Amino acid sequence: MDQSVVVFYGEDSFFIKSKVNQLIKQFDVDEYNFTSYDLDEVLISDAINDAQTIPFMSERKIVLIKNAHFLSTAKQKKKALEQKPEYLNAYLNAPTKETLLIITVPHASLDKRSKLYKKIQDVAQITECKLKGKHDLSNWAKRQLANAGLTIEPSALSEFIKRVNHSTELAFQEMRKLLLYAHGTETVDIKTIETIITKNIEDNVYDMTNALLAKDVSKALEVYHDLIKYSEDPLRILSILVSKYREMLSVKTLLKKGKSQDGIQQHFHVSSGRAYYMVQNAKAVPMDKLEEHLKMLESLDFQIKSGRIDKKYALELFIMSA
Repeated sequence: MDQSVVVFYGEDSFFIKSKVNQLIKQFDVDEYNFTSYDLDEVLISDAINDAQTIPFMSERKIVLIKNAHFLSTAKQKKKALEQKPEYLNAYLNAPTKETLLIITVPHASLDKRSKLYKKIQDVAQITECKLKGKHDLSNWAKRQLANAGLTIEPSALSEFIKRVNHSTELAFQEMRKLLLYAHGTETVDIKTIETIITKNIEDNVYDMTNALLAKDVSKALEVYHDLIKYSEDPLRILSILVSKYREMLSVKTLLKKGKSQDGIQQHFHVSSGRAYYMVQNAKAVPMDKLEEHLKMLESLDFQIKSGRIDKKYALELFIMSA
């Protein structure tokens, strides 16, 4: 093998998964010579011991180590297993030639100040798998459609990107549906996108929350009625609304305590882009309004579950009175 250690890092989990699968296919190992270790559940020493053993009736083997959080700058979860990076450090001194060791780190950056990173840099092939931006996904979508002999109207493309929420995985899934549906046509219009591409419920609830906080009742009702039209359960919508308000309250409290955007990102274990919007939303809304809306939602939840009010109309009442 030309490369015995490979590291994939970044917030695009689908891209990482795709890269790993490409390597597995490329090296064509059987099930007896491929093992995966999730460091959220097992110790790295187990994975390294496996990597050091010879393949079973084969010239090569692959050992996959997932969630190597200790290689990033991200703050570790309180209940995380205590890993010992020295096992990896010792392995890098003399990697097993017959083993391809793949390490994945689901964070935006690696800890480049650490001695372990410097050794990895010398020994391993490192690939960043960052989330695709709007421009990247737009170009990708247009290429996929062009390869199928299709064009797409600007408004339709914009709506497609909005609905896949900049998720590479969701974009691939929804593009497959779109190509099947649009086969035999020439142009994809906005109506096609609205018919075929799934609208993300969390994005809708996020839009509804923003409309409520901006006192745009008509917009909030429009989003809510769209969700009901697509058979979303009002209780599920209510649950997401409650979680959004609690999240904003938590962010506002952390900001008051002096936490930075990076601190918010590490606290909630989210991407840097998500942390940015969480901070902006929290800053834009007074604490008393958040607390007032949250109390109303929690009261509605109790009334619905105790049968005192119909769940569909309960949320309409909240929207009109918020």
